[in-house]
Amino acid sequence: MNISARRGFAALTTAAALAAGLVAGLPGQATADTAGWPATDGRLLYNELGSLQYINPDGTRSVSFYETANQAAWSADGSQIAYVDSAHGLLRTETYAQEAIRGADVVMPTGSGWHPTDPTFWYGGGDIVFTAGGRLRVAVANSGRAPQTLFGTDVDGCDSKASGAVNGKLAFVRTGTSCSTTGTPAVWVYDGPTKAFKKVAADADEPSMSPDGQSLVFTRSVAGHKQLFTIKADGTGLTQVTTDPIDHNRPAWSPKGDRIAYDTYVTGSADTGPSGSQIWIRDLAAGTETRVPTANGTDVAWQPIRKNAISRVYGSDTYDTNIASSKWTWNTLGKSVPGLMNASSAVLISKTDSAYATTATSLAGKKHGPVLMTSRTGLDSSVQTELKRMLPKGRTVYLVGGTSILSSSVASKVTSLGYVAKRLSDVSRYSTSVAVAKTITSAPKYVFLATGTDYHNALAASSAAGAMGTSGTAVVLLTQGSTMTASVYGYLNKYSPSTTKIITVGVDAESALTKAYNGGKLPHWPSKYSYYRLTGSPARAALQLADFWWSSPSDAAVASVNSWTGGVSASSAMTTFGPLLWTDVTSLTYDTKAYLMTTSASLNHVAVFGGNGSVDAKVIPLIGRAIGVDSAYTYTPYYKGDVPQSPASQPLSASTGKPVPAPDLAPLKVTVSN
Repeated sequence: MNISARRGFAALTTAAALAAGLVAGLPGQATADTAGWPATDGRLLYNELGSLQYINPDGTRSVSFYETANQAAWSADGSQIAYVDSAHGLLRTETYAQEAIRGADVVMPTGSGWHPTDPTFWYGGGDIVFTAGGRLRVAVANSGRAPQTLFGTDVDGCDSKASGAVNGKLAFVRTGTSCSTTGTPAVWVYDGPTKAFKKVAADADEPSMSPDGQSLVFTRSVAGHKQLFTIKADGTGLTQVTTDPIDHNRPAWSPKGDRIAYDTYVTGSADTGPSGSQIWIRDLAAGTETRVPTANGTDVAWQPIRKNAISRVYGSDTYDTNIASSKWTWNTLGKSVPGLMNASSAVLISKTDSAYATTATSLAGKKHGPVLMTSRTGLDSSVQTELKRMLPKGRTVYLVGGTSILSSSVASKVTSLGYVAKRLSDVSRYSTSVAVAKTITSAPKYVFLATGTDYHNALAASSAAGAMGTSGTAVVLLTQGSTMTASVYGYLNKYSPSTTKIITVGVDAESALTKAYNGGKLPHWPSKYSYYRLTGSPARAALQLADFWWSSPSDAAVASVNSWTGGVSASSAMTTFGPLLWTDVTSLTYDTKAYLMTTSASLNHVAVFGGNGSVDAKVIPLIGRAIGVDSAYTYTPYYKGDVPQSPASQPLSASTGKPVPAPDLAPLKVTVSN
């Protein structure tokens, strides 16, 4: 990674988000080079008599995990496992963390008769591939969304035993053109990014992809015993690894890629001990085999411990943090730094008025630029400098609010700098939100309603709306607490709730919608309509938003629940990369921690906005433990948005890209009949 890249890690997503159409493909740089994202060898997870066991490779720290689980797999950073709950026929995920264990079912479609087996995490961990009904299926790791068939009908076969890698390669076993056709198993490789298939080994079974996705190990029967073979993912370099007269079952690469674990059945003797299955490790370089003491089981999986990343973006005060967040995100004119973007516009808000600031991120996401805070009476010198640094002359600078919010001298200064000043305003914050919405799109697909008397819900909604980027069709309208002004219900009345999805964020917004409809303010709406409800505390509503809007996020922004300015900076800098989350100043809120843990398989970067006065230093390790394993994270402070001077403090590496939101509104649907 370019050591000078201010946002080289923060623009990241691993290629995790690409899987099978569940999340849109990543633009630009979407590599997944595990050599640049190193892992250490963690614990082994295996099945012993129907119970999963953790153990270190040297045989220490053996711990029983679950009573009716088998066929476990680790996520790419070792923070989650997926397994089959054999007692109930379920596919489940669990967060591997020392503070708590959280689980979720991967729900099979009703009436499908699917009995899931052999799960594997694919790409960076956001998606799980498994076998059901003789085909490979893919599901979002942290969601109840229905799984999808991975391959189209033109490449159907009887497929099973998939093994995924972070570069999008997927090894699997195919036994024929259909499950009714018996045949000799063969190992195939599917390349997720290119959609290409290749049969790499005939008469082969039980494949395991190497950590870098470049090679695989599989089993093949030789002289009556299953031996280990390695081969490159392109089908070249076939090598027989073992020759001893025993069966080597279900191999698993070590995260470092230099050892292979497997299980074998040993007949009891004075030398070997009682009869039964044992876990062994093969050292590829030395050619030696070592038994894992006391590990008597099958289906071994080797935990990779990879370092996730936490960034802190901050300045000398909250307004300087706003400038820092812009520098952290947008290129300097004439330069192109990996991970940074070229701005096409900018949005100005008053640094003293949160109400007019709440919808700015939705506009900034659409217009592709930062949200910058300035004084009401004039354009601050720091903002002038930042505009000249990153925005070409002739581009539009949007001013949100009338002259009582941002004076005419602000607009005049913007014009004198060579930009086009465009004011979006009306008589109130509520009607101004309508003006912003109209500027974003004339055909909204999603309309968020949030109260304009508190910033938390509206900022989170604005972040979600802005995440749609330049193709955005989502807008945010502000209610006056639990009532709705004429400009807002007049706007809503122009659109049918059957085609424009109305999402209420918080109880006040829902009450305002109900009152407007029952009061006859929406006469063009039908007698039966639906909307989508988000309730709970501000922190909880933001998490609900994150849950349904981003199916598999690799990034998230965290800001103090007490700072609207921090929320604006966070949502502006990260809006097209991940959700805005709130935290307390000195502790990580329970709901936010739970969200981070639940999404930890895909989430590999969290950006914290503001200094220690906004988010205390003690919160950083709590975030690290929520998204990863123990202290396996890198922490990089970006003071004033700049890269630290010490190379040792740089994040290790990551690939780059942006997931497009994939809203799943069904669980939030409320239908009203009158």
